[in-house]
Amino acid sequence: MPTPALGGPDAGLSFTDREILTTATHPDFRAWLARIRHIGGCQHPVHLVGHTLTVDTSTGRLVRVFTSAEQPHGRLTIACGNRRQSRCEPCARLHQGDTYQLVVSGLAGGKGVPDTVRSHPRVFVTFTAPSFGPVHRHTADGPCRPPRRRRGLVCTHGRPLWCLDRHPSDDPLTGSPICGDCYDYPAAVLWNAHTRDLWQRLHRNLYEALATTRGISRTAARNTVRVGYAKVAEYQRRGSVHFHAVMRFDGPTIDTPPPAWATLALLVQTIRTATHRVHLAVPDLDTILRFGTQLDIRPILPGNGSDGDLNERAVASYIAKYVTKPDVAGITVDRPIRDAITIAVLPVTDHARTLIRTCWTLGGRPENKALNLRRWAHQLGYRGHIASKSRAYSTTYTALRAAREEHRRDQADELVPDDPDAITDKQWTYTGNGHTAGQAMFADAIADDLRTAREAGRDGGSGGEREGQ
Repeated sequence: MPTPALGGPDAGLSFTDREILTTATHPDFRAWLARIRHIGGCQHPVHLVGHTLTVDTSTGRLVRVFTSAEQPHGRLTIACGNRRQSRCEPCARLHQGDTYQLVVSGLAGGKGVPDTVRSHPRVFVTFTAPSFGPVHRHTADGPCRPPRRRRGLVCTHGRPLWCLDRHPSDDPLTGSPICGDCYDYPAAVLWNAHTRDLWQRLHRNLYEALATTRGISRTAARNTVRVGYAKVAEYQRRGSVHFHAVMRFDGPTIDTPPPAWATLALLVQTIRTATHRVHLAVPDLDTILRFGTQLDIRPILPGNGSDGDLNERAVASYIAKYVTKPDVAGITVDRPIRDAITIAVLPVTDHARTLIRTCWTLGGRPENKALNLRRWAHQLGYRGHIASKSRAYSTTYTALRAAREEHRRDQADELVPDDPDAITDKQWTYTGNGHTAGQAMFADAIADDLRTAREAGRDGGSGGEREGQ
């Protein structure tokens, strides 16, 4: 893109004004603007060059040619699709909408899921991490940690185990250890790294607990009742991962109701029993990894959620909120760490820095090679998906994205009608990503306009709808 000459009529303009002028006066500006609106104002779009050729095999005739040469600036610009709000807010919002649809369809039906699932036993569960040492807490009605003589007033390192301050929720001290030397940093990191394994064991133990309760085999339990789930991971202020999950009893398939004996009370009992049984021994770690003792289980009921009850849409909104905000300010970072020197200058708390350094140290040991701790140091060792679900819980991200992409192509006339005799050859090459400074300003304005229009639509009576449909 050409840059105005410094000695021209715009020489007195600021850098921002010059960038805006350069972008707005480019011959492809209007076409580029339409493309950015088409991808929702993506803040870090991906640029491709190449072509898609469609040929009728019966006649050998070239049916359609779609090339990057036809696009603004001679390249095809597509959305980055990043789920992190800190990286691309428009794409994250779209991912949030997909998550909402994925979760709510498994609770209320739709997107290929029968609405009979509303009558199945369902709960919203929070699985916490165990304690790795006392930490400073945010409290609304008292000091952080009042002194208690029965627990002792000082730790083995001579530091007080009490704190009379009242920490606001955004206090950097919240979540940091009372004594850094007492805090079990290796266990905290390995907990994050093994949560995926612990969850898999929990899911297996659910059927073992069911079989024990009913006096049947584990295979018979799985053939009679299925436990569907959708979960999202969240970081606590202390840097440990815990899970929020929707769990549901089904029959052998999602289309069939569970047997009469598979009640809500049995679902709650099964989750508690299975959670308490889950454990994992890790080499060179003195403690056995388990879920925390705090296990919050709340039933999900049809209706509007009055009297403090949870309803389907409230739960789906709650889970969708966390899927685009996995990073906690001062605790995690949104990009991988390439070398140990970088750790010293990361914008994180001292507690988080120690967790990251622990990841880096443990990651250099041969016994931890499979955990890829250095690769996941920016996530404090957590290497699982932020959101996941069981196979038969509801629809999939892939199905939702495919439906949206087909709709977009229909609107943009980029989709060739289905033809059994046609074949398509696609050859595309990555050439870069992102905007210039001037382009970024226009893209941000487009994203703001789309957000305002969406909010106005919800205020106008579509409050129950979410983007991603």
